[in-house]
This record gives sequence, C-alpha cells and structure tokens, in this order.
Amino acid sequence: MTTRSTITDRNLVQRAAYQDRRVLSAEISVSLLGAELADLTRAELLVIAPVPGQMPLPVEIFGSLRARNVKARVLYPAGKEPLAEPLATLARGGIALPAALQLPYFLVVRDRAVVYLPNQDPAHPRNGRLTRIRSVVMGDSLAMLFGLMWDTAAQRGRAGRTPDQVDGGEELLHALSEGLTDDQAAVMLHMSKRTFARRVAEMMHRLNASTRFQAGVQAARRGWV
Repeated sequence: MTTRSTITDRNLVQRAAYQDRRVLSAEISVSLLGAELADLTRAELLVIAPVPGQMPLPVEIFGSLRARNVKARVLYPAGKEPLAEPLATLARGGIALPAALQLPYFLVVRDRAVVYLPNQDPAHPRNGRLTRIRSVVMGDSLAMLFGLMWDTAAQRGRAGRTPDQVDGGEELLHALSEGLTDDQAAVMLHMSKRTFARRVAEMMHRLNASTRFQAGVQAARRGWV
C-alpha cells in the first residue's frame, strides 16, 4: 500500500531530478560514473550489483551521499562465499542487502529519473561504458521494482536474525520508538530502570551509535526492526 510518506519521497526525488538539466541520453565511462553520481545525486541512489566483487563504485561515494542525507541502497546476489569489498563495508552499514533473486546486469537509478544501463548486447561490452538515459517513467518504474526487492531482502534479513540481535535490541528499539521514558520502558519490559539503561548503552555500542536516534537508524538499516 502506498503511504503518504512514500508519495512525498517520490515527489522529492523527482523534483530534484527535474532541476538537473545537464543529463542527456548519452554514454559515460564507468571510470567517471562515481564522480558524476557523487556530484549530481540529490535525493536517492539505487544500485544493482550482480557481481559483488566487481562493483565499479568506490565506497567513499556512499559515505559522501549519506553525509548529505541522500538515500543510497545497493542490492547484490546472495551467496555462500564471504562478501568482498566494497560491498562488505556497505552491508555492515546497512546500505547493501542480498537480493532474493539473481541479478543479471549492473544498473544504477539516480533520483528516479536518470538510469545508467550496460550495453544492449552483453556479448559486446563497449569497453566499460554505460548508457545514460534521462527518463522519469523508466527511472520511477525501476525504482518501484527496486523498492519491492529491497523490502523482500529486508524481511529475509529480519527472519534470519540471530538470537543476539533479537534479544539484545529489538525489544529496546520498539520501546524507544514508542517515545516512552526510561521509567515507562523499564516497566513495560519488566526490568529495572538501571538494567534498561545498561542494555540501551550496550545496544548503542554494538551499533556504533552515539545517540539513541542513531541507534534506531542503524538498526533499521541492518533490518533489525
């Protein structure tokens, strides 16, 4: 079901894309892609990385986007092998999730209006070049499909949480999200206020968060709540 916040987010990213008139249908070198995305992304960056060890985007791009409050998400195929960099770093930060489906091609959607596609003939790649297409219809459609895959991946992640993740944080996060005071939350969770404060501090340390708000954000990114 489409919520008001979802519609608002979509309007924001499309408005940002409309304001960017420099993007035309053309080719771009993969080596220049990162710089363009870091410079021009205004609200949302979605990436499909079919080969985790060969994603041609440095992790620093995502750090700079996050610092500007730009939403960045990456889907990669699930596998049994340990995740290689840079996706391992992004996964730890909640930016990247393993998709439930196999992902055939590298794909980028910027601000729901600019799409970066590989060459139409996979057997004849154009020496590391992508086609840049400006299309709100294509961008918004792909972004909606990406969102469905992301939600599925997040649900799978929550279902596969370890007991330490669940017992050590979920109840606390739900209590904090209700806006309860420490006294009220402690009573609801049947523990002393001191125990509640200690468990919150442990959870914040585990999530590398300096505030409770940051802890909530990090937990959501990791699919804990």
